[in-house]
Amino acid sequence: MTLETDRTAPTTTSFAGRFDDRARRSLRVGGWSAAPSVDDREAWGRVAERDRVALVDAAHRWCAEADRNPPTLSLWARYSAEGDRTPYETAQQALLGSVAASALALGATGDDAWVGELGDRVWRLCELTAWCLPSHYALPESGERPFLPIPGRDVLDLSDAYIGGMLAAIDTIAGDRLELTFPGLRARVHAEIRRRVLDPWRDEVDFWHGLDGPPNNWAPWIVSNVLVCSAVVETDRSELVASVDRAVTVLDRFRAGYAEDGSCDEGATYWWWAGATLFEALDLLGDLTGGAFDGFAVPPVAAMARFPMVMQLSATSQVNFSDGSASLPSNATWNLLARFGERVGDDEVAAHARWMGRSHPLGFSGQLAPLFRRTLAELLDPAWTTAGDATPGMPSSWYAPGTEVAVFREHAGRVDGWAVAAKGGHNDVSHNHNDVGGIIVSLDGEPALIDVGVGVYHRDTFMPDTRYGIWTMRSAFHNVPLPAGFEQPYGRAFTASGTRFSDEGDRSVLATSLLGAYPAEARLTALDRTVALDRSAGTVLIEDDWAFSEPLRMTLTFLTAVEPIVAGGGILVGDARLDTDPAFEVAVDRIDIDDPKLHEVWGSAVFRIRLVQRATATSGSHALRVRRAEQYPEPGAPMEAPR
Repeated sequence: MTLETDRTAPTTTSFAGRFDDRARRSLRVGGWSAAPSVDDREAWGRVAERDRVALVDAAHRWCAEADRNPPTLSLWARYSAEGDRTPYETAQQALLGSVAASALALGATGDDAWVGELGDRVWRLCELTAWCLPSHYALPESGERPFLPIPGRDVLDLSDAYIGGMLAAIDTIAGDRLELTFPGLRARVHAEIRRRVLDPWRDEVDFWHGLDGPPNNWAPWIVSNVLVCSAVVETDRSELVASVDRAVTVLDRFRAGYAEDGSCDEGATYWWWAGATLFEALDLLGDLTGGAFDGFAVPPVAAMARFPMVMQLSATSQVNFSDGSASLPSNATWNLLARFGERVGDDEVAAHARWMGRSHPLGFSGQLAPLFRRTLAELLDPAWTTAGDATPGMPSSWYAPGTEVAVFREHAGRVDGWAVAAKGGHNDVSHNHNDVGGIIVSLDGEPALIDVGVGVYHRDTFMPDTRYGIWTMRSAFHNVPLPAGFEQPYGRAFTASGTRFSDEGDRSVLATSLLGAYPAEARLTALDRTVALDRSAGTVLIEDDWAFSEPLRMTLTFLTAVEPIVAGGGILVGDARLDTDPAFEVAVDRIDIDDPKLHEVWGSAVFRIRLVQRATATSGSHALRVRRAEQYPEPGAPMEAPR
């Protein structure tokens, strides 16, 4: 399939323009390697002893788990029958983790015992009918979703791509050693990569990306792994050139969906699959062309590198609009962010990543397979956190007009004091929640007003007619108004307007109109929200002003992680006090948490404060002042690294 590229765009502002004839001629056909061969014991000797010990232990655990819980027909069918994604995905991740960990353990130790372990598990992986996940198994030509995968008919989804990328990378590291013990295994692996990844990449690329739709993490995540597969498996120059041509075109479509500010509407958690895999793709293309291709100079790539840093609320938490977690995600790889910062010349990002890396040691659990090349890079560079300054870089304020998200702090680069995130935007972003006007507030790194986030994914999570029946997606469970009890609907039409941000030093303010975010049935004629941080007073002020076409009541909702205590004309939430208007009745709802993913962050319950206007009226206003519950000494110490 041929993808049309806009060759009229200036070569400095597109990846396709920079992949010129010189870059094409510079492409290496064969000879690219993800890391030194396991036979290069001097190179693998750089692995720190603590990492070597932890890795071997993790490899044994991964292998034991994979043997206890293999991916089976029954687990695949659980999704088809019930929509439950977790059982098969957990079993598949165990098998993939055992492959990845065995390969890394072989490299780190040089012990031939790992050759047999790795070979057996690679073979088992090759024998799976599908590398694709059950939830993504839809035939490109028809959209049909068979109950079971069709033999010989895989689908190029995220899982299929990163399995191929992992196996291709392992082949460059351990392929010779495996081939000595298992002659023919290399040919089998290459054939599977070609059939499952490269063939559909050539013929079906438009299906999974949705080239005419909004960009999302699928594009760079799949492309970054396809490029690894192509670099290892393709032996024909014309095929490799064609593959890279398709890659840079898709990456351009992805990049074009980002504003100049580099903000990711999928949220901070998904940046580690969106912006991070874009880095991996561009880094690989630079390596594959000997530096003749430089995609990092194309806007807004440099701005995208700053996103994880500016979205942090503390050393362990982050702004989590969209499908994100309030806790830093397990796939956050600070070594990658440091390399990204260095590559685009952003010393602040690199220093922040090193600072975070000092308190987040390399791990070998979680999603080891999709993180394989990141883990490999950090494993072979154990001293990376000492390669330059290591200081927190969270700025005092940051605003992204592209997504209308602002993050502002009482103190730059410190966790003490107030940190606030507020947004305008619309209700049709990728991984959308109906939360136009949403707010997050933390004090001294502890949550005060929260965005609950997203629970474990299920089939209903991604079905338009069921997604917004899930309570975590609804505006009634976000920090937004409920005029006359009406929630915000889903859709691009439901949007904020006139959003503006200012920072005058002592005071940061986000102001926006939320009128367009609600249905006509709410009878609104005006709804304005202003969120301000007064640094001199040490307070946060949330002001809402509205008007109805007839006398109605306004309800304002605010969610908290700890149970609010209504006392003394205000509401105590941990160390924060919320001063409310007496014209509003205060109600508190306990929301029990039974979702494992949410429970891991919030525990057994979260709480919703409802401020309900006591009397109907055609207009009204409310000012919620958030301040410290008691007087504290003026904080002044620099933020310390987390322990």
